[in-house]
Amino acid sequence: MTKVNHLTLGSNEAPIQVESFINFACPYCKNYFRAADKALKPFIEAGKVQHVVKHFDKTKQALLKGTVANIHLNYQKVDETIEIIRDLYDTQDEWKKSFTAIEDKMTQTLNLTPNKEADERSLAINEETFERGIKGIPTVFINEVQFEFNPLKDEQSEIEALITDKITQLSK
Repeated sequence: MTKVNHLTLGSNEAPIQVESFINFACPYCKNYFRAADKALKPFIEAGKVQHVVKHFDKTKQALLKGTVANIHLNYQKVDETIEIIRDLYDTQDEWKKSFTAIEDKMTQTLNLTPNKEADERSLAINEETFERGIKGIPTVFINEVQFEFNPLKDEQSEIEALITDKITQLSK
């Protein structure tokens, strides 16, 4: 198997690694991602945190549209891809309506084509989630310890505060 490229923000030398298992069609992942995107940015820029985003291609029907979006992303183009992910979460209610809507968004609106690495990446992430016992999303690890928050109840601001507190503690 070839090396799988994950969407990675920040330095490989960062002392703190955050792994986020998410799906672009998940509303709880939307709250988490927005919080992490905002809270982690200063730590990433300071070289203290590396954020690795791992899209979990779940088979639940409502989440399959996230998989359709994910196969179009080129994770080697980090800045472009992170902007697309932000847009996907901002417009989630629009494209989740149908498979045609997400396919049109990815191919016509964003002018993207399926990425050849997507299948191997999906298989590797599914294998990893099985090995690590990950069943739900969002699931987050900070330095390989599962980060505790309640994705069903915690609002974006609460998640931001929890992330900031945890990273600040680890940075000391």
